[in-house]
Formats: sequence, structure tokens, C-alpha cells
Amino acid sequence: MRLLFSAPHFAYFRNFESVIDTLAAQGHYIHLAADEAETFGGQALVERLATSHAHVTYGTVPSAADEPWMPFAQKVRYALDYVRFCAPRYADIPKLRLRNVESAPRLVRWLMKGVGVSPVGATLRWLERSMPRSALMRSWLEEFAPDAVILTSLTFSRSSAIEQLKAARGLGIPAAAAIMSWDHLSSKALLHIAPDRTFVWNEVQKREAVEMHDLPPESIVVTGAQCYDQWFDRRPSRTRDSFCAEMGLDIARPFVLYVCSAMSPVPTPVEPQFVKEWVTALRTAADPRLREVGVLVRPHPERLKEWTDVSFEGFDNVVVHGGTPIDSTSKADYFDALMFSHAVVGLCTSAFLEGAIAGRPVLTLLLPAYRMHQDGMAHFRYLLDVEGGLLHAATDMSAHLRDLAGVLSRSAEREERNVRFLKAFVRPNGLGVPATPAFVSAVEQLAALSRKVDPGFAGSTATQRVVGWIARSTRAGVGQWLMMDAIDVARARSEEQNDQRKQAILEKRTLYVENKARVRQEHVRAREHEQRLKEWAKWRRGLSARKQLARIKGGLKQLVGSGQQ
Repeated sequence: MRLLFSAPHFAYFRNFESVIDTLAAQGHYIHLAADEAETFGGQALVERLATSHAHVTYGTVPSAADEPWMPFAQKVRYALDYVRFCAPRYADIPKLRLRNVESAPRLVRWLMKGVGVSPVGATLRWLERSMPRSALMRSWLEEFAPDAVILTSLTFSRSSAIEQLKAARGLGIPAAAAIMSWDHLSSKALLHIAPDRTFVWNEVQKREAVEMHDLPPESIVVTGAQCYDQWFDRRPSRTRDSFCAEMGLDIARPFVLYVCSAMSPVPTPVEPQFVKEWVTALRTAADPRLREVGVLVRPHPERLKEWTDVSFEGFDNVVVHGGTPIDSTSKADYFDALMFSHAVVGLCTSAFLEGAIAGRPVLTLLLPAYRMHQDGMAHFRYLLDVEGGLLHAATDMSAHLRDLAGVLSRSAEREERNVRFLKAFVRPNGLGVPATPAFVSAVEQLAALSRKVDPGFAGSTATQRVVGWIARSTRAGVGQWLMMDAIDVARARSEEQNDQRKQAILEKRTLYVENKARVRQEHVRAREHEQRLKEWAKWRRGLSARKQLARIKGGLKQLVGSGQQ
């Protein structure tokens, strides 16, 4: 088979590494394509895969950014995200509206107030389906000629996945949406154009795909979470003593692993500040186990800048260490941290799942400052509800410290709640049954589907030309103004202010040059006037009686002298 895996950036493929490895080992030709560059180690990952397997290649997805209709298409997609989260079912999830309102065009926001979610959503979906096609994307797929396309970012509006899906539908190439993470169906973009198959982790995500995205139930394939297979049978790479010594932790004491989150919008207080408050609460607790426990903090790779000026100086046995677990060394550090910890603590992160896989109790605090990121999000609620929930969740610091003290008083054995949750959410086919073979089988079945060209995506139509005209009309004038979002308005205001500052600087500089020239001219005129005055004074002196008498005497002397001769 010839398979195309597509992602926003190469680091995404860390969640599909086991699948790519297995398919490549079976001799299938695989091309890994990404929209953009990143700094999370994805380049090294795809280079390693290509080195390990002769049939694995990688490259970039052709950009449709220069298409005249693309800016309008992007606006429509951001508007669809906003409209989605204005629906009644998301009334208690304000974070998603806040996260998307800035990207919604002002026209869409006005229409939402006037006519409501359904008419606006239906119009936007029609525009999306009727958008002109990318000839560049179609020719790219024709040249590669894959047997199947696996899209890992179809729930991301800023990615090119929707253009790839349209091109695949127009060419009759089977395409699947591979759901990358636990929250991508509940908190990202809707799948407005249905792929042939959608690969999900569990029955919870299958229900989301059907109820939220209106996908046919028969097109959903539950495979389990293949990205976590790597942790189930893994063993630590060193002894606990060696790990603690390398991290700088006290070997003689148990330690708690704090795993950070990528919360957006950024909360107040930012997580590093909260972690410092949490460590302070540990060190001032009445229970000696809390005062003496070690703490290993793993910052989130996307939030490293928040930790630049954070110091735990004055706190004993507290270490900040970690990065994206994408290569052998970083994976070993991450897994060993999970395995050797006595408990895992955090606010809202998929690392909770990996903590459960490692058999560690997982604890959190449900605090008002972070509510919109925790029980204000559907996917977080699964951690509390699915099969009785995974988390030890406390509503204040005192209750959390009691929970943590209780965990530290017990041996570090897998809890029954871990087993129940993992069977339902991560490995629905059984705790001992890996998800990767099921995912690989789903890909093979996808490639075996008969090719059916979708006429709606096969070529240019009158509707597409009309939408193309609408798109062009939004590039300037009233159309552009109507499609401006809050970010555009702020940018335009900033540009206007910059122009005003530049104009003020230019006017000040012009005034300075003019003043300098005027002063120079005044100096020249003053010198010329002074010179004229001197010449006039000299001429006047030449007209005095004494001067005239002296001239007459001089003349007479010359006459007398010449007469005597």
C-alpha cells in the first residue's frame, strides 16, 4: 500500500509512531507530510523513522495560502468554530466560546445575535462545501497516488487537512480522520465534511463523533488509544536511585510528579505560580510526609517560557525537569519519572492517562481559577465520570493535602479505579490488548475500500465560482470590513497608531529640518547684511570732509611736483 499520513507539524506523528513503525515493517510505502515547522522534536522523529524504514519518506504539504479564496475560507472555518460553541449543548463550557470569539468575523457575530445558531451555521457549512478547490492540493495527491489518506488534524481549522480531504474525495481516494488526542472531538472544529472513516479511542469518542459531528455510526472505528501502547509494557531504563540522583532528588524520600498543562486562554494565576503555592503548602503542612516529600515538576513543552524566571530556591528536594517525550532519552526520563513517583498531580493534562498506565494514583485540585479548564470542559469531565472516574479530585488545598497524605501512606500499587478507567477509555478491547494492531487493521481496511469519486468535489462548479466571487469581494472595501474579526480590528488599530506615530515622527523631523534650514538662511542673511553695513560704513567714511580735503591736498601736491619738474 501507498499511504499518506498528514499532520500540522511532524511532532504530531509521535502519537502515531507505533502505527507507522508497524505498517512500514510490513513493507508499505508511507509518506509523512506536515503543514509547518515546529520546535518539539518532530523533525528528528521523522528522520529517525525514514532512517529505520526504507519505504518511509517525509515532506511538506503544498500550501494553499496564495489561493485568492483562502483568506475567506479561513474566516469561514473560524466562524464555524465560534458558531459551534454558541450552541445550547455548550452553554456550560464558556472557555470554548472565549477561545473562538476573537477569530469570528464581525458579520457572523452580528448575525448570531439576529438570526441565531442554526441559520448561520447552515450558511457557513454551505460556504465551506462550496468553496473553490485547491488545484495544487489535487495535483499533489495525483502525483503521490496514495491508496489511502490518514488525516491527523481534521479537527484543526488552521490546518490544510480539509483541503486534502476535499481533494481526496474528488479523486476517489479513501480518507480517514485519525483522532489525535482525548479532547479533539469535543473541543476543536467539527468535521463538516465526513471522511470515509474516523478512528477513535473508545465508545466515548464514538458517541462524540455521532452526536456532535453527525457522522454515520458505521463509519466510526474504535481502535483504542494507540499512542499509549508504548507505555504499557515498558520498563524503567535505570534504577530508582540512579534516576533520583540524576534528577537531583533525595534518594531516601518518595517523590510526587507534578505534570503541567497547556491551558488556553492562559489562566490567572499562571501555572508556575500555582505550583509554587502548592509546594509552599506541602512544605508548611502539618503532616511530616508532605513536608519531606520530593517534588519533580515537568513543565508543558508549549509553556516553557512561563518558567523562565521561576525559582524554587529555598525549597529542599524540589526539581523542575522535562521536555517533549519524543526521542529515546526524553521518553526514558518521562516514563521513569512516572514509574518511580508515588503519585501524579496536575490540573488538566493528558499526562493523567499516562500516570494511570504507570499504575500511579492521579490527583487534582478543582479550583475556581481553573474551572473553565477543568470541569468546564467536556473531556476533563470524563476523568471524573467514566467508570467512576480516574482522579482523586479535591475542591480546596486542605482536602487535596489530605488526599495526597493518604496516598503517600500506602504502597504505590495500581488502584482499581485506574484499571476500570483504562479499560473504558484507553484500551477498550482489554487492558492486555494493544491498540496499534487494531489501528493498523483499520488503515488496511480503509485502503481496501472501493474508490468512489464524489462529484461535488471532482471539478469546478457554478456554485464554486459564485463563492469564489464572494471570497474575492471580501479582500477589500466593505466586504473586508464585514469579515474583520477582533484580531483584525486590533491589528488595524495598531497599524493606524503606528502610522500616526510614524507621521508624527516624520512631521517632527520635517519641522526640525525646516527650522535648521531657516536658521541657516537667517545666519547667511545676517552675515550678508553685516557685510553690506561694513561696506556702506566704509563708503560713508570715504565721503567725509577730512577725506575729501586730504584727497585735494594730495592732488595739489602731485600738480606742484609735476610743475617743478
